[in-house]
Amino acid sequence: MDTEVEIILPQGSEEDFTAAFNEIRRVEKLMDVHNPESEISRINRLGSKEAIKVSKEIFGVLKEALEYSRLTSGAFDVSIRPLSHLWGEKGKLKEVPEVREIEERLLLVNYKNIILNERNQTVEFKREGMAIDLGGVAKGYALDCAIMVLKERGVKEALINAGGDIRVTGKRNWRVGLQHPRKEDEVLAIIKLKDQAIATSGDYQRYFIKEGKRYHHIINPETGYPAVECMSVTIIGPSAIQTDILATGVFILGPEKGMKLIEFLENIEGIIVDVQGKILLSSGLKGKLQISPKI
Repeated sequence: MDTEVEIILPQGSEEDFTAAFNEIRRVEKLMDVHNPESEISRINRLGSKEAIKVSKEIFGVLKEALEYSRLTSGAFDVSIRPLSHLWGEKGKLKEVPEVREIEERLLLVNYKNIILNERNQTVEFKREGMAIDLGGVAKGYALDCAIMVLKERGVKEALINAGGDIRVTGKRNWRVGLQHPRKEDEVLAIIKLKDQAIATSGDYQRYFIKEGKRYHHIINPETGYPAVECMSVTIIGPSAIQTDILATGVFILGPEKGMKLIEFLENIEGIIVDVQGKILLSSGLKGKLQISPKI
């Protein structure tokens, strides 16, 4: 996941901390697209040639991810790997890919071309060259797994923060600050969480400027370019895998379609800052937040 992890246990032991960190490392290793031994790498290497038998855990995560691909009309798409890899490599050099490079990879990105066989517990691609990237899933899933481990160990209250994606458990109200999308040292809002998760996707997290234009890491699977309608999207919900996925999906959908989806889903709330700096709140948050007066 390439991110710092913070764990707060008001009454935890050193063994509890270690167990939670080890669980996060386990999930990271399981889903690491850069690790040639991971199940995801094996799927990417062989999935267009044959149906790949996978673990129950990976199958379950992929099944949930594809359900959210459907809910977001493909805005969240785990088959984004050909494009995300291209932009990642070009981004290191602060270069924009050529149109031809993007068009070639767009043909390989479509979640509908991932075939899951529940009976045989296999994954298969319809097109050669397709690949999965669980970057929009792994952090959230790891947080949920770590919280589950802590609960099994009898820990009553905990907060785990992985690069701004947060999961809390227990009866305590945890106060969490949201980073301002344009002012690094300022807080956009303060949110209270109770046995919930929160995740933010923003155009300020990994980006470069080329000829006055901002190019960030959240790629629209429909266009092949970074999504352009939002500065940041924050999602609050029951599980970290949900909030992680939806933060990406809503960011790509944009303010109008994204807020409609948030309002449609149960137990999900959201804060959207559009590209003009306008702040939109879901109905369950209105009047409950202390918001920065301007962007």
